[in-house]
Amino acid sequence: MKITVQRARSLWFVYLTDLNPEGLNLLPFFQPLVARYNFQLFPTKPEELFGKEVIEIKFSGGSFQKKPQHNIGVELIIFSWGLVAETKSSTIDSDAFLDDLLNWASTEFKLIPYQEVLRSKAYVSEVWAQTEKRLNSLNPKLDDLAKRITSLIEGHGHHPIAYETSGIVFSTDPTVVNPPGSFRFERIIDVPFSENRYYSAAPLQTDTHVEILTELENILSS
Repeated sequence: MKITVQRARSLWFVYLTDLNPEGLNLLPFFQPLVARYNFQLFPTKPEELFGKEVIEIKFSGGSFQKKPQHNIGVELIIFSWGLVAETKSSTIDSDAFLDDLLNWASTEFKLIPYQEVLRSKAYVSEVWAQTEKRLNSLNPKLDDLAKRITSLIEGHGHHPIAYETSGIVFSTDPTVVNPPGSFRFERIIDVPFSENRYYSAAPLQTDTHVEILTELENILSS
């Protein structure tokens, strides 16, 4: 299975008031933040940072050097409840960026070390996958049902068509408090079936998401 990462998002739940219990003026923090990570799009006016209507503060087009000669594109959104980082490589890289950011902020701006006040983490992994396996192979009866659906529609003036299973979803009961996102594996919209391209999303670390997709491909092969 060929995998291309589309989104690797890390959400760190840490109240900004816990990081800054002394209520320090954080306005001087933002310009060095932009310079450190070379963000290309960012707020430029104080009211865009601290206005009463401000819900999020977004920084786009940044760069994080995880190791020499390896600059990773990053996005950052700051909320009152925490921080969200996004890359197109891995949630491990997104985590590494937030770790670097908050350790630097603690040292340079006398904020509380995040390790003392971090409440939890969550993840969103989205990838494109390419595999020769068809979802109908999960169960021969799915193939039979798809052919039955096809036969009922073919005679109504349509061009030649063939229905098949195009997606699977695993979800939790919606009554669960703060339910995690669903695991999805479905054909990419408007892409010919012959290309065998699928979109998959999961509330997992990127590496774990890829492991699950490998397991799914093995199931389809069995």
